[in-house]
Amino acid sequence: MSINQRIDAKFKKLLEEGNSTMMRSGWNGNEYNQFPDDINYRRFRTESLNLVKRVCGKDSDHYCELKRIAEGNDTSHNSFYYKDCYGVLQAAYNDYQDDLLFDLKSLIAAEVLGDFLDQAENLVSQGYYVPAASLAGSVLEDTLRKLCEMHNLELPERTKIDRLNSDLARVDIYNKLVQKRITALADIRNNADHGRFEEFKKEDVEDMVSWVRRFSSDYLE
Repeated sequence: MSINQRIDAKFKKLLEEGNSTMMRSGWNGNEYNQFPDDINYRRFRTESLNLVKRVCGKDSDHYCELKRIAEGNDTSHNSFYYKDCYGVLQAAYNDYQDDLLFDLKSLIAAEVLGDFLDQAENLVSQGYYVPAASLAGSVLEDTLRKLCEMHNLELPERTKIDRLNSDLARVDIYNKLVQKRITALADIRNNADHGRFEEFKKEDVEDMVSWVRRFSSDYLE
């Protein structure tokens, strides 16, 4: 199941549960016969917050509104606002269906890059660590390129890891330690691409693949 299918299924599941809860509570569009129970309210609100944060982003209007309800003095423990959470979740799903959620592109990008890193891990496990280093280096470069796009940094006509790395560090997307680590991994990739196989070992590539996976997950999701 693709990430789009999983997201769609989660939205539908929560919306179906929410609708059933409100129907059982007698919601008629203006009032309830009885309020939804508090435990169900908190669970629904928490699951909705988690989904909307991951799909829409923590700065989205959808997430900010859900967070306001979850943290408000009058709303956090009052299940009357179940209907409000449901409405925000429904709005988020509508925007998702209309392809208006740009943070979703980052999630999908992370999943696609993860597939390539799975291939790199498989290559290393079979002893083909040189092509694995080239593949992991390509994933790293693509991740840096996507980060530049996300932060509105101008991309050079021909992108290279060193230039992208320097641009991102310059505007504090990550710190100097991360920048140095990326520089070291770029060296491994260059050595693999240019036949300098004696400059790195299988263990170096194993570490490289693991680090790139964590980095792409942390910064693209």
